[in-house]
Formats: sequence, C-alpha cells, structure tokens
Amino acid sequence: MQIKLSAVFAFVFVIMIALLVRITLLITNEGEAYQRQVLSQQSYDSQSIPYRRGEITDRNGILLARSERVYNVIMDCREINSAQEYLQPTIDALVGIYGLDETKLRKTLTDEQTRDSQYQILLREISEEDKKKFEDYRNERADENLKEEAQAEFNASRMNVRGIWFEEKYKRTYPYSNLASTVIGFYSDQSTDNITGIEKYYNNLLTGVNGRVFGYLNDDSEYERTTIDPEHGKNLELTLDMNIQKIVQDKITAFDVELGDKEHHNKGAEHVGVVVMDPDTGEILAMATNNEFDLNDPWDMTLNYTGAEIKNMSDEEYVEHLNEMWTNICVSYAFEPGSTFKPVTVSSALECGAVADGDEFYCDGGEFVTDTQINCDNIYGHGEETLEYAIVNSCNDALMQIAMKMGISNFINYQGLFNFGKRTGIDLPNEASGFVYTRESMAEVELSTCSFGQGFTCNMIQEIAAFSAVINGGYYYQPHVLRQVTNSDGSVEKTVDSLVLKQPISSKSSSLLRRYLTTAVQEGTGRKSQVPGYLTGGKTGTAEKIDPTTGQRKKGSYILSFIGACPMDDPEVVIYVIVDEPNVPMQADSTYAQVLFRDIATEVYPYMGLYPTEEVTADLLYYLGLTYDDVVKSDVTEDQTFQVYDSYGTLYNDARINEDGVVVSSDGQPIAGVTVNADGNVVDAYWNVIEIDHKVSAEDILDPKADNPNIAAPPSSGGDDGSGTSWAGVTNEDLEDE
Repeated sequence: MQIKLSAVFAFVFVIMIALLVRITLLITNEGEAYQRQVLSQQSYDSQSIPYRRGEITDRNGILLARSERVYNVIMDCREINSAQEYLQPTIDALVGIYGLDETKLRKTLTDEQTRDSQYQILLREISEEDKKKFEDYRNERADENLKEEAQAEFNASRMNVRGIWFEEKYKRTYPYSNLASTVIGFYSDQSTDNITGIEKYYNNLLTGVNGRVFGYLNDDSEYERTTIDPEHGKNLELTLDMNIQKIVQDKITAFDVELGDKEHHNKGAEHVGVVVMDPDTGEILAMATNNEFDLNDPWDMTLNYTGAEIKNMSDEEYVEHLNEMWTNICVSYAFEPGSTFKPVTVSSALECGAVADGDEFYCDGGEFVTDTQINCDNIYGHGEETLEYAIVNSCNDALMQIAMKMGISNFINYQGLFNFGKRTGIDLPNEASGFVYTRESMAEVELSTCSFGQGFTCNMIQEIAAFSAVINGGYYYQPHVLRQVTNSDGSVEKTVDSLVLKQPISSKSSSLLRRYLTTAVQEGTGRKSQVPGYLTGGKTGTAEKIDPTTGQRKKGSYILSFIGACPMDDPEVVIYVIVDEPNVPMQADSTYAQVLFRDIATEVYPYMGLYPTEEVTADLLYYLGLTYDDVVKSDVTEDQTFQVYDSYGTLYNDARINEDGVVVSSDGQPIAGVTVNADGNVVDAYWNVIEIDHKVSAEDILDPKADNPNIAAPPSSGGDDGSGTSWAGVTNEDLEDE
C-alpha cells in the first residue's frame, strides 16, 4: 500500500514539474502577448465619435442646412446604485437642472428590469448650453467663507453626482424652415427612406464616417486611449439664390391667398410651380411650388389640412398626402406643356429648312387632319400671318402647317435634340421623363397636336432647358443645382462648371426666335406679362388636361403657363411659371400665369442688376392695371435679409439694414458687433463680409439713362427611362479624380 502511494505521489510530482516547465516556457516566449490579451479583455472600451453631416448653402453662402451638435442625457443605473451616497445628489441634480420627475427617476433606479442598466436615455437632443449647465453644477465647489462642515456637505452634493453622461450626436436643422424645402429636402437619421431633395441626391457626399475612441491597458497596466477622428461630410454650395427664392415663394403665397379657399385647402390652384434659370449656364436660381413645407417638422400637414382631416386619414391616405406634400412638381410632374412648346417647333422648322423668316400662313380657324378636326384657339381664324406672328398670335393652325412642312421624321428628331422624352439629368431625385411619340407611333394627327404642345408630356426642367437653348444662341446646357463642393475645413474639392451638351439650332435661328418672342410680349398673347422698363420676351401656354378616369379631355380643366426671358438682346434670366387648374370659374386664361410671372420678374430683374432700358408709357401702365408707384417697384434692397453672427455668437437669419444704415434683427433691434463698411457691405462680429446688392430705383426707370438696345435679330408610353445626358451630378468618384 505504501509503495502504491509513493508511486502515485511520484507521478503527480513529475506532472507538476512538467507543468511548471511549460508555464515557464510560455512566460518566457509568449508571456507579453498573453498578458496584453488578458488585460485588454479585462479593461477595454470603445466609443463611437459621430461625424458631422455636410452643410448646404446657397450661392451667396447663406446657410440652408446644418448639423448642430446635441446630446442625449444617459443614466448609468448600475453606477448610481453602487453606493448609497450617490443616489440623492444625482437625483437632486437631474430634478433641479432639467426638471425631471423624481418619482420616475427613482422607479428607473429601483425597478428590477432597469436598476442594473448602464444605458437609460433621460433626455434627447439637448443643446451644448444645457449640457454645460450640468457640468458647471457638478464642478461647482463651496464658497471658502463657509464653515468647513458646510463646505464638505456642499462639495459632497456635487462630487457624488455620478452615473450621468452625455451621448454626443448631431441634429439636422434648417434655418429657413420652408424656403426651397422641395429642393433641399430633409434628412432623417432614422431611415434613408425619409430623405428627399438634395439631401437624398447627394447623400453620399453629405455623409461622413464616424470616428472612434479606443481605451485599453498598456504593457505597464496603464490605461491608454487612441482616437480616430471622424471624417465629416462634404459641404455643398447650391446654384440657388435665396433672395430670388424668397421673392418667388412670397409671390406664390400671395397667389394662394388671393384665389385659395377652405375647400381647396387655401391653395390658389391644384399646383403652382416656378423655376428661375440662368440660360447661359443651366444654373437653377430658384425653384418653388405651392406645396412647400417645414423642413424642421416635415410630417406636419396642418398648413394644408385641419386637425380633424388629418385624424380621419387612414394610414395609406396619410402616407399618400405626405408624399404629395414632399413631391417637387417642378421635377417629378409630367404634363402637356401647351403653347410654350411652340418656339421649339418654329426654331426647329427654321433650322431644318422647312420654313424661313417671312413665310406666310393662312389661319381659317383650324385644320381637318385625316379624319379629325383640330381647331385653333381663334375659331374664326387669324387670317394671313407671317412666321413671326404665328408665335405672336399663338396660332395652332399655322403651327400645324409648319409641322406638316417639317414632316414626322424631322419633328421627332428635333424633339429629341431638345431632350424631350428623356430626363435632363438634373441633380435632383425622381425626375419624370415624360412621354413622346416615336417615329412608328406618330401619325399626322399626333404630329399636328404635338406641334403646339399637346399630345406629349414633359417636366418643367425639360421645358425651361429647351426654351433657354432657343433664346441663348442655340446651346443646350446641362441644368443643375450644385455649384461647388467643399471640405469641412472650407477648402474647395470640386467646382461644377457649366456644361454645353449640344447645339440643337444655330445662333441665326435663335436670333429670329428672340425677335418673335419679344413681339409676342409687346403685341401678342403675352402682353400681360410685360415688366415696365424691361425688354422681356416670352410665350404663353394653355393646355386642356386629360381626365385620368376617362382618358378624354377634361372640359374646363387647364394648365396655364408662361415662360419668359430678359433682356432679349442677351438673355440673362429665364422664368417659367405653371398654374395647374386655378380656382376660378373660367380656367382657360393664361393671364393668371402671366401676372404671376410679372410679379416675380418685377422684383427679380432689379435684384439681378438688370438695367431698365424701355420707355414706360401711361398707356402701358393703364393696360397692365399699374401705377407709376408700381413701376419696377422692388423692396428687395430695403428688405434684403442676410445671415450674421453677433458679438455673442448668436446667428441671425433675417438681419437687414434699416433706413438709418444700421444692421438690425427682424424686430428692428440693432445687432451687436455688426457694422456696415465704406463699400456698403455688412461686416459681422466674426469678420464675415456680406455683400449687399445695390439696386436701381423707380426714378432710374422713369428717366432711363441707357439707350434702347437693338433687338437681336401625351402618349402612355414612348418616354425614355434613361437620361439625355451622361452627367449624373457630382459623385465621390469625381472627387477622387480631382
């Protein structure tokens, strides 16, 4: 027995010696690696640092979208419950600073499901200022003049505030609320499905990469931190001009106020859309609808519906109405353009040699094509008229004759050259392509109706881009809303240059169309669009709509439009207005679109520095229903608003210069630290210089100082899902190529 015990003991001893040798070898050869692994597993933490989404500004640097640093207040119940002396001071701090309910706090700290939780959100998205209040409270120490006992008690009440930390994040805010809302769109960090507008189209550029803080124990068992900084998103400068945008939206609002009623949710028409573009660059200067919404609360529909109406909506109806409100009809709505397309037909006919300047046509009130009678707007006929007056009188009969001279092949070819039936590729989401006939599906009747803008559909960007090519010398520019991309440090990453895609017509044909369109405004159907003092040219449009339930023309329902440019010797701006089913008994009157155009142009022209060159007569003012006080009256100079920072770092979105030359806020109070320099420009407290536009006055117009310039000589299918351009906006790949 003793021998067996000795043998067992010897065996165990040998095994222990072998283990000791193995451990020694491990410590010698791989001990450091094992130690690091164990230590890191015991004492390792990682925390994400959120990136800041890129800012969006207009062409003048006015901030349209930004991400503000905010914080969620997080409670670590386990830490607070780890010592009795932590409980009351922490509760007192939360109740005193943030007004939280003490009973609810105690329940969270004691409830079996949450008492060991290390992550309980108490407040969401508080400001830096509110965060600082808590930190100041916790760091506060007793007055040294107090007795030692009182000091100790006070300091303990602060030092024992534990288990509260602040989770950093960014909140997307929009300083101008509903200004250009359908263009800018909104961003939701909850779901990419809720992103619209520029925020959606350029989401990849605006999005950055989160950083991270790593904490670990080093070889000496000391805690160390490694920080990988976040990569913030790119900043976008748009082609939009917020002063022009505000003019447009104010005039649309006035239109809704004048014609809107409760039955139509205070809208003056089912849809109103306006696009302002530079015809020589393709830059969009303004784009607005009568469905603008609050970007800071995009789910709020109370501007369009009563609380009772919203409450009674089904889930499907609620989503449908939201999507309708968020839709940018200037891009996503395809409709028959009507007579605003006639300049495209005439310029194309000139270019292909089917007609020439001075050619005459006879209008007897319509044409009988194959087996269909197609009437002119003037059913009694315009009689003899030249090519120019086919545009001036907006004569359907003459346009049908012109299209017949062109032939189907030429018409289809030029319609494609002007990019109808294909998306323009504008850098905004959900662009509609519209539908056009193909060579196989178009017959003489379709050719006839399409010649004056009915029988095919397009969106507003297609029409304004084509019209710009008609009047700018024949060059078709890529429409776009992005002007520049910058890094978070302000350095320029990419500048978007103007891009000429093609030249559908010659400069000679373009020169003739400028003359025709000028006459159309001075003598023809566009006379109500005249802006006294300015040489404007343009074209009216009145298109009878299709009833979607029957597929037939909907009697009495019209889309009215007007598209015009100025100055017509060398156009610098094009404004396109559509009014879809105005709330009036007789809709077939383009005057509603013309007057809205004129109201907008009356302020936009002087704002852009366009000088009035034309005589203003009493007869013209009488015809337009204006007075001399109304002549090119623009309160843009007086009421031009801009952004400035005061001496305390407060951002004012609506600063302006009052009549005394002092920079004031919207309530008329002077803004500290903001001055006007010798050049008449504003300098804010952070030395940012805001250039102020100095406009012409009514006196300048009534006594013009410049000589008058010489006037420069829907099918259901058939649309192309592709784009008429290979341009797809600016991508991350483009930035890498720079």
